[in-house]
Amino acid sequence: MKNLLLVGLFAAAPALAAPSDPTRYAACIQLAGKDPARALQMAHGWRLEGGGVAARHCLAVAQMRAGHHEAALKSYEAAGMASEDARDPQTVPLWRQAAEAAMIAGKPADALRFLTRALARPAGSELSPRAEADLLTFRAEVQVELGQAAPAMADLTRATELSPEFFMPWLLKATLARRSGDLATAEVALVKAADLAPQSADVELEAGNLAAAKGDTKLARQAWEAAAADGLGTPAGAAATAALGRIAPELPEKPLTGDVSPATPR
Repeated sequence: MKNLLLVGLFAAAPALAAPSDPTRYAACIQLAGKDPARALQMAHGWRLEGGGVAARHCLAVAQMRAGHHEAALKSYEAAGMASEDARDPQTVPLWRQAAEAAMIAGKPADALRFLTRALARPAGSELSPRAEADLLTFRAEVQVELGQAAPAMADLTRATELSPEFFMPWLLKATLARRSGDLATAEVALVKAADLAPQSADVELEAGNLAAAKGDTKLARQAWEAAAADGLGTPAGAAATAALGRIAPELPEKPLTGDVSPATPR
């Protein structure tokens, strides 16, 4: 998950829609991706000059790229607070990016705090049902990381209500329910996820996991084989391949041949 977050965080467009100095902001963000040390100097100087939210955000991105995670989280939080004060329309995406950075830094408690801030619709921010469902799904993943299964399930249920066409909360709900031993709820959620994303390796992997939990080794094998094939080179594909390696090989039935001795009459 951490690698995926890194890609998303550093490939994402800058969080600010209309910085006070767009040219300087774009240059700083671009430099952070190529030369974090120079970007740090640029962002620090700009912040001291009164660069506001844009300078703080660029500083946070540069610090993350430089591996200064603790400092980056402080800068992200400062940028988020400043963005709220400025009633910036991109406050919510900024808090979400801060949460991604916190997960990369191994600080799920901070990620939870940032996502909760985003979901509170700071500075009068508006959230579409899909955007809110996405934030709730992300927060549920963080809560699972923190061992908070009940609030995670509540967030996933709410996400499926807000955006029933979004397969990921259905899939994660199935996984969480299975891990909690509620196989009936897991099956209902998984069927919905499979309807929405029938060729998803992640869905096929969970189908195998659920079948295994129900004791159906044959169905589990079929689902994992599909996940391994469809998810080649992905975490889901690798997990399916590993699962296949943990179950006994399927032995073919021994065919009858003409060499079989006839039964002796009694």
